[in-house]
Amino acid sequence: MHPLNGNRVPSSDLCHDLLKKYAAPDHIIRHSEVVSRVAVFLAVRLNGSGENLSIEEIEAAALLHDITKMEGIESRRDHAETGRRLLAALGFRRVGDIVGEHIRLRGGREAHPLTEEEILNYSDKRVMHTEIVTLRERFADLKRRYGFKGSDTNAIERIMALEERSYELERKIFSRLNFPPEALLQELGVRS
Repeated sequence: MHPLNGNRVPSSDLCHDLLKKYAAPDHIIRHSEVVSRVAVFLAVRLNGSGENLSIEEIEAAALLHDITKMEGIESRRDHAETGRRLLAALGFRRVGDIVGEHIRLRGGREAHPLTEEEILNYSDKRVMHTEIVTLRERFADLKRRYGFKGSDTNAIERIMALEERSYELERKIFSRLNFPPEALLQELGVRS
């Protein structure tokens, strides 16, 4: 760890170098780039509405949020936590903290202001592979892929609870914007 400098923010180029160094596959990199596009767009618009979000931290965390995903799949460990630890060890503690909550947010964030963690968490939920989708589409896919495997009734319950929290977060974010969640693609200039 770099002493006295645990809050450095890696540039976009360094993020891409780190993704390559830690063997993130191309499809993960492409997914992360789309998540970054959504997250930065939302953060800029939210800052224009009075929030005080760090665009640099959000961009870096979005690019790096799945840096340990393949390792997590193989080891069955939480890739948000392993990503957090890796980034902290590299001297990017704050970015690592944001990455650490991209799957599940820690509690206690119901009120103002919005946080970088919330923006990344929400943006990741809006990107299925490399396509920007609604929460309904994203969670239908998650339920298909993970919710009905074998007899794990807890999996579908966890997904449904996460879905409910994601809708609450969506309401919190879009209560501060002048367009609805359904207009995100249009606002981003993406054809549906």
